[in-house]
Amino acid sequence: MEVHDRRIMAERINFNMNEEYVVVIGGMNIDIAGLSGPVYREKDSNIGEVSINIGGVGQNIAQNLTKLETPTYLITVYGDDNFGKIAKMECAKNNIKLDYAEQMEGMRSSIYLYINDNEGDLVTAINDMKIVDFITPEFLENKLDFINKAKIVVVDCNLSKETINWIGDNVTAPIFVDPVSVAKTDRIQEVLNKIDTLKPNEHEIQILTGIKVADEESAKLAAEKLNELGVKNVFISLGAQGILCSRNGEIDVVRPMAKRIVSTNGAGDCTMATIVWSRFNYGDALPLKEVGLFTQAAASINLESPCSVAPDLNVKNILYRAQENC
Repeated sequence: MEVHDRRIMAERINFNMNEEYVVVIGGMNIDIAGLSGPVYREKDSNIGEVSINIGGVGQNIAQNLTKLETPTYLITVYGDDNFGKIAKMECAKNNIKLDYAEQMEGMRSSIYLYINDNEGDLVTAINDMKIVDFITPEFLENKLDFINKAKIVVVDCNLSKETINWIGDNVTAPIFVDPVSVAKTDRIQEVLNKIDTLKPNEHEIQILTGIKVADEESAKLAAEKLNELGVKNVFISLGAQGILCSRNGEIDVVRPMAKRIVSTNGAGDCTMATIVWSRFNYGDALPLKEVGLFTQAAASINLESPCSVAPDLNVKNILYRAQENC
């Protein structure tokens, strides 16, 4: 398969940054990660590596987008503690615009603590994200004109159900949603017909459709059900099986490309950002299978990195990896 006209892609990326942008509304954390060495033992002290990085689903998506040369504004909240200062500084370094974000006086910044085993899979995690509750309809209301002028608005389900419902009722730009987790997926149940693009995994989609995804056929049924409920584009992360893409009755499955897995953390955020990047540059002109191909190319780069946002993620590397796996 030939990847769709790279010359057009290159031309589209050279846009006027003052004309088009993406808005991401969601969480920004400080991630404290424990990555196990070659041997992992439950309920024991394990040898490995500990790192502290900026994270959070909203921030991760925003950072991936800026690495893909997409002008991105992150609407979020952060504390006035040392972690908040670090987060603000890192966003500036990563070209994430915080013009419409707010630093909350006297508040502790959001923190996500997680442990990965020797195969790179999540063992356990604790999130302290109380500050995200300040992203309310009232918080967003005076930013609505700016939000609606975005080419795409990305929402992560760390936001409250009330806020998500308000976004569904008031945002006119195409809404892309990352459910984040099974526990938070039902927050979008009432706005499915307002969502342009949704990226659930096999567990999250069961909450929304009632269909248990056990194989590729059941995943197709679940995607079709979401299309019937009003979601135009559905991308189901199937882990080791890859990604299922569904749009207007068309369904394709693209297999994973990672040569090795160092950490699964952030792979879903990278996938979501790549879906947004594809639409931002191509609109609906890019064939569905190629969108899936680009997502798996990007995810493979992320999975081979210990970071939640891979340092070597860029347009050139995605195109190269996609071409390798055509």
